[in-house]
Amino acid sequence: MLSSSLREKRHYLALELLSEASLSQDQARNALQSAVKDFLGSAEAGTAGMQIIELKPLKEKGGKKYGLFVMRGILSINRKKVLKTRAALSLISEIGGKKASCTVLGVSGTLRALREKFLK
Repeated sequence: MLSSSLREKRHYLALELLSEASLSQDQARNALQSAVKDFLGSAEAGTAGMQIIELKPLKEKGGKKYGLFVMRGILSINRKKVLKTRAALSLISEIGGKKASCTVLGVSGTLRALREKFLK
């Protein structure tokens, strides 16, 4: 096991995905991954090390907000790529032929703080 000084430093992003139609987990995951890969390129997306930790439909109000279907999730990303990843996610405009958008609710260095601040 690597010492903490040698480990890759990670930050966590809380995000909200809005779409006109209900999305499956796979559709949402593929859209997030392809948006980052398209914006950063294959090599830089690989060094960013994006991992989707959690992605769930919103439970309140039947999964809808503003008449749109909502999914909330958490991404883990290399801390040096946070700004570029936020930019990549904001460029999502369509998923599966339906209008969609992705909003980053916040960024934190720990999962616990992220959940307390942005996902309650």
